[in-house]
Amino acid sequence: MSNSDYLNSFPKDTTDAWRNRVERELKGKSYEDFLIWKSNEGFEIEAWQNSRPSPLPRLIAPSDPWKIIEPIYSTDAQEANKLALAALNVGAEAVWFQKSFLGAASQVASQGIDKGIAPVFIRNGNITNPFQSLLKSGQSNDTESEETTFYLDGNRLRERGAGVIDELAILLSQAIELGRKTNFEKQPLFVSGIGNAFLTEVAKLRALRWLWLSILQKEGKTPQNASILAKNLTIGYALNDEHTNILRATSSAMSSAIGGAQYVMIEPWDRSWKDQNTFSSRISRNIQNLLKEEARLDKNLNPADGSYLIENLTVKIAKLAWAKVNEIESKGGFTEYALSGQLKSGLNKSRAQIIDSYEKNRSILVGVNKFQSSEMKTETKRSSSHYELLPDLMEIPFALQNQQS
Repeated sequence: MSNSDYLNSFPKDTTDAWRNRVERELKGKSYEDFLIWKSNEGFEIEAWQNSRPSPLPRLIAPSDPWKIIEPIYSTDAQEANKLALAALNVGAEAVWFQKSFLGAASQVASQGIDKGIAPVFIRNGNITNPFQSLLKSGQSNDTESEETTFYLDGNRLRERGAGVIDELAILLSQAIELGRKTNFEKQPLFVSGIGNAFLTEVAKLRALRWLWLSILQKEGKTPQNASILAKNLTIGYALNDEHTNILRATSSAMSSAIGGAQYVMIEPWDRSWKDQNTFSSRISRNIQNLLKEEARLDKNLNPADGSYLIENLTVKIAKLAWAKVNEIESKGGFTEYALSGQLKSGLNKSRAQIIDSYEKNRSILVGVNKFQSSEMKTETKRSSSHYELLPDLMEIPFALQNQQS
């Protein structure tokens, strides 16, 4: 008997047969409650996945493994340069200066760094967010600079309360509006916030890549991968059980790598309440070094291809996000949508739902509302709820001058 005949001799399983066996094992417990995951954003994922979706997501595999970005927070250019050079010598492959070093200060901060090997990003310097002024004061930014790379910041939207669908829709709406001003000649850098839902975040990055390819094709431009910088979210980080945040950061880093990000930035687990320190920065950097050097995740550039679950989830997220893009477009595009107050109210509502879900234990934060440590610290820099994370670091108040809360 040949191998194919041998395999074909096994009885074919069906979804109904599998479900019947599962329901017998559950002994009266709800199949829907145990084996269907329901997100807060309108999509469900069943445990049984036996086919690829149609249409199949069209993706271009990344040409190179992701680069490890070291975030530098020092406001002193010389100290920032020292920290950057030290990080590049022990595994970092690119640098993001959070401080806006301009003019001579930018030269000091980046001195000695071979930018052909290690990309350097200076916020509001060689890389700017064209919608930052709009979100802060209702004023449009200049989008005509030839030297500046534009980045679109989904990470801060997620920290403010956006879910994966809203993040994708807002990023793509911004990219479409920016593209119309630049004839889609300038590729933006999508900064995407990566949370704790491992499979969802993988699928979200794939959906972003797929939808951006579709937009470029529609505009008659050469298809190319979306340029994505994935950054771990700290909205789900525990203040009083801080070392569990290292595990969360590892999950975010893996999602970013498998999802196809070009750059991955893992902020230190204690960044929310401490100044930069070499120990937590080293651990965060080594999460990615371990994924490359030991787990060898950089050896396959499109590892999620062929996964029924990931591909079906990619399609679901992409369809929901595109419907939201069309909704924003119908209201005049992103700028009009933001100025109307709908962006602000939507994010406030979403954030309140997230906090409520944690406080009522519908969602779990290990070490906070479940499996708390007996050695939890009692002193933190914030006296508010554990779930009210990063309100003072947001830099996106959404308090537009012509809008009322």
